[in-house]
Amino acid sequence: MTAARASARICFVEMMGVPGSYDASVYDELEDRDQEGLWFVKRYGHIPGIVLTTANPCVGEDLPDADGVDALVLAGSYNSVHDDTGWQRRVRAWLPRIRARRIPILAICGSHQLLAHMAGATVERLAAGPFAGTWPLVLTRAGRESPLMAGIADGDAFNYANSEHVVEIPHGATLLGHSERVPVAALDFGQHCYSTQFHPEGTDRTLGTIWRHKAPELMRHYHADDAGDRLVENFLCLARDRVANPA
Repeated sequence: MTAARASARICFVEMMGVPGSYDASVYDELEDRDQEGLWFVKRYGHIPGIVLTTANPCVGEDLPDADGVDALVLAGSYNSVHDDTGWQRRVRAWLPRIRARRIPILAICGSHQLLAHMAGATVERLAAGPFAGTWPLVLTRAGRESPLMAGIADGDAFNYANSEHVVEIPHGATLLGHSERVPVAALDFGQHCYSTQFHPEGTDRTLGTIWRHKAPELMRHYHADDAGDRLVENFLCLARDRVANPA
């Protein structure tokens, strides 16, 4: 048996993009501007038994070492998986080492696309334009049985802000849920590695403001009644419980 530690070390990896490559001014009305790692720590740092840290490879920060974390939350990005930026190449080289150690992962939006693309799935633009708003998720049987979705009902809503999506289920992954315009909305890659096209960590305010300058009419599609907190807390508690009760 491995001795349990006091707290689970969970790192939120920021991936918005290199400063200047996206319109950061849309976040000026938020208290912490575009510091999504700080948003996450403030929103979930109260959960007992976890210690949250952040890393931002887009600004040259080191990605967390596999020996230094018990779980990872990989954020969304303004970059497409097809951009092949320097920081994306670093993440692609790092992820197989993390997966080999069976470290739990929750990959969100652009990171969902990155994991799926690395597993051979196609990622392409949504033909009818962005899918933005708080929309219901249809759970598959696997989704209804998944610990990630515990306490989440079929049809509960989540916040989307997508211009691209995963076209098909990657080899070796299991579909947990789909939505009206996103057929691959949530995946289980096995070994507690999950991904979602929607933003469970985001609010109607942090997601809606993305469209402030380029498509303000989309902002009205967001509302505060979403199940994102429950999903994120399910993942964080799963990671905490694995540390408290090691195999």
